Amino acid sequence: MKAPYRKGLTAAALATTVAVSGCQTTGDTQDQAAGAGIGALVGAGIGALVTGDARGAAAGAAIGGALGWSVVALNQYQSRQVRSSAADSRVYGLSKPVERTQVKIRRGSNSPRTVGRGQSVDLVTDYSVMLPPSVSRTSVTESWTLKKDGRSVARLPAKTSTRSAGGWAAQAEITIPSDVPPGTYVIEHRVKAGSSYDTDESTFVVRG
Repeated sequence: MKAPYRKGLTAAALATTVAVSGCQTTGDTQDQAAGAGIGALVGAGIGALVTGDARGAAAGAAIGGALGWSVVALNQYQSRQVRSSAADSRVYGLSKPVERTQVKIRRGSNSPRTVGRGQSVDLVTDYSVMLPPSVSRTSVTESWTLKKDGRSVARLPAKTSTRSAGGWAAQAEITIPSDVPPGTYVIEHRVKAGSSYDTDESTFVVRG
């Protein structure tokens, strides 16, 4: 019983050493490619430590691959007004002014819908900001969360800016880490202003 345990411990220690070394020596761009591999190594070490065999290492590697999402970054972010307040009201049938600040996501989307590891996914959140007559601008926070099988795998950095009333589109891209598990992923788009918030979802598939 002691030999498998020591073997697993050695694998876990080696994986941890590689992970720490990688974090110290790679730059921001390299981290996205290396982070997933590091996660797989750490996972393999954990699996071997727990079960003491190759099957445990393989299972651990699959779990560790999800750690690759921890290095995913939000790139090419930009946000612009796409509809005036009057146009927004006409499009969405807002017949009278609101009494308090409100935000509403009109559509959360992404492209492409199927992607390979190392490729990029573009995110777009189209939303409306509705303000009382006495308020000209408000602080709005845009954020995105990646989920798989109902669990969060990554929370992208939130963006907070001052917005006037009308329709806005927040756009950004993410690069799929090189060693994450294949399957269907959900992007939760979220917008918040004061006590008002709204969410929407879009999906993409990472090829095996």
